[in-house]
Amino acid sequence: MKNLFSKFFKKDEITDDQPIDKVVSACISLMIEVSIADQFIEESEIESLKKTLSEKFNIEQSEISSLIAKGKETQEESTSLYEFTRIINDDFSFEEKYDLIKSMWQIAFADGNIDKYEEYVIRKVSDLIYISHEDFIKAKIEVKNESI
Repeated sequence: MKNLFSKFFKKDEITDDQPIDKVVSACISLMIEVSIADQFIEESEIESLKKTLSEKFNIEQSEISSLIAKGKETQEESTSLYEFTRIINDDFSFEEKYDLIKSMWQIAFADGNIDKYEEYVIRKVSDLIYISHEDFIKAKIEVKNESI
């Protein structure tokens, strides 16, 4: 099986005439869920999300704000995390899921403070995509050490 994470997190640049993939959309919605978990979206969290979209999805800077707005809308319309995590489970390997959790931790750490609600969202997503508690903590520590 080919590396789906590379396929979705190193996509060719997305253009206006190319619809965003459902997996990319699910990832964006989950990352937005972390950024709004504490009811305050810090500029540093938005910048971290933009950096992730640019570096891991190879999305042009001019498209990022639009994708974040669409992701917020999708996230607001959703009734649970399950609709996003189901897509991730269907298409991602363990390594890809683990990298998604790391990306979520990077967004949570962006403002220098891990809110209990941010951690809850990441823990919930980890559970729903079958990432063990040990790997959940390992990802958190890796990201924390990278941000020091």
